[in-house]
Amino acid sequence: MTVEPIKDKKKIGDFLTYLKGKNQRDYTLAKFQLNTGLRVSDVVPIKVSDIFTEKGNFKNYFVLSEKKTGKEKKIKLNDELKKSLKEYVV
Repeated sequence: MTVEPIKDKKKIGDFLTYLKGKNQRDYTLAKFQLNTGLRVSDVVPIKVSDIFTEKGNFKNYFVLSEKKTGKEKKIKLNDELKKSLKEYVV
């Protein structure tokens, strides 16, 4: 079975709106995936300490090793994602 990404921006917006009204965690995970292009298997194990410094500031880059490919990725989080993460964590 082949799974295709949702490419329609309205459908993506509707999906995110639905998630935000139901479950903040799932909304944040979906935003993280959409903004980084990572698989859910790579996003779920992420810890707060992977993204934030001890003082509560965002790290300059988020680094992870992809589960499926084993490749290391260095990701700079955009402002939209930072806002969602801050709302969820705080």
